[in-house]
Amino acid sequence: MSLLRYVVYNDDMKNYNEEIANAFTEIGDLMSLLVENPFKIRAYYGAAQRIRQDFRPITKKDTEKTLMEIPRVGVALAEKMLEYMNNGKIKYLEKLRKQIPKAVRDMLKIPHLGPNRVRDLYINLGIKSKADLKKYAKTGKIAEIPGFGDKLVQQILDALKTGQQKKKQHERKDVEPIAKKLVNILKKIKGVKYVDVGGSYRRGNATVGDLDILVAGKPVANQAEKMIFKTFPNHTSLASGETKIAFVLFPQNLQVDIRFVPQESYGAALLYFTGSKNYNVMMRKVAIEKGYLLNEYGLFDAGEYIAGRTEEDVFKKLDLPIAEPQKRK
Repeated sequence: MSLLRYVVYNDDMKNYNEEIANAFTEIGDLMSLLVENPFKIRAYYGAAQRIRQDFRPITKKDTEKTLMEIPRVGVALAEKMLEYMNNGKIKYLEKLRKQIPKAVRDMLKIPHLGPNRVRDLYINLGIKSKADLKKYAKTGKIAEIPGFGDKLVQQILDALKTGQQKKKQHERKDVEPIAKKLVNILKKIKGVKYVDVGGSYRRGNATVGDLDILVAGKPVANQAEKMIFKTFPNHTSLASGETKIAFVLFPQNLQVDIRFVPQESYGAALLYFTGSKNYNVMMRKVAIEKGYLLNEYGLFDAGEYIAGRTEEDVFKKLDLPIAEPQKRK
């Protein structure tokens, strides 16, 4: 009996945020493919974003009333959230899936292909699978569709070749060992002064979309790239330069963006790339009210740099209490 109570308790306390957010995102994608009501589509996308990034854990203890406290969640969406937690599926999503071939739905996972582009490929060329996509891409017919072009087609082919998929949310516990290893590699490079992981990882979120890493010190991007790729050979490079390198690690399909910034801008950049988006908007608004300009390069007064080496400097100059990253919602 005690074991049964333990199992039920853990089921009640399970965090459903990521699963529900994924379901709502898929509903939005499929509705877009079917050219459904754009206002409803935005409602699903907006709710998914809020649930995934900035809201408290959602569990079976929630009621319709408490779920409707989430911004952008009304009765219809709250009911679907309860339906998912109770049944493991949403009937409306199942209905949408039946209206679109699975192979077409799978194309939504490919980078650079959103619902509108997938719909264009499906309707204009009759592309129904990744095999069709590769075949038509090589003939040049896809590049002729408005909104595509040779560069985009090549990016799609590269993604198909490497098996790259769109960014997904990763459990923090799965990403943490990778983040620590990357930070350790970067800290060992001569000339590097500071290294921090920003984004949702630094804010302490349970799930992470990608890793944003900031590095301050002498120009070391080329050396960092060599050391990282030696440690993580299974990767695809997305960008390579003096100020940024970006790549996707496999098999995790985890995107990593590493930015190299001057020491005098490090605090402002860390503040900016930690987020959240809403928190950054608030900070910039406070700066404007005081006659300043705040961005990832620093805090400026009439074009003159006045702070930005550390986050604390920026908070102090704006007369704001220092907020821990976990509280920047």
